Amino acid sequence: MKPPFLSTDFSESRIEDEPILGTVLRLPDGRVQPLTWWERLLVALRVTNAKALEGRYARPARA
Repeated sequence: MKPPFLSTDFSESRIEDEPILGTVLRLPDGRVQPLTWWERLLVALRVTNAKALEGRYARPARA
């Protein structure tokens, strides 16, 4: 059984609070991207969301 914080059973990005990293963006492929101070502020003010931030950190498609 996997610990709950390693779960990748979702299809959309989401913003979570990690104990050590703080606020992070968890991407659908399982990667965890720590948010910058500015991104954290935008999320707190509800100016942006996980879906909008996902485009910034998405890996480019390989040809």
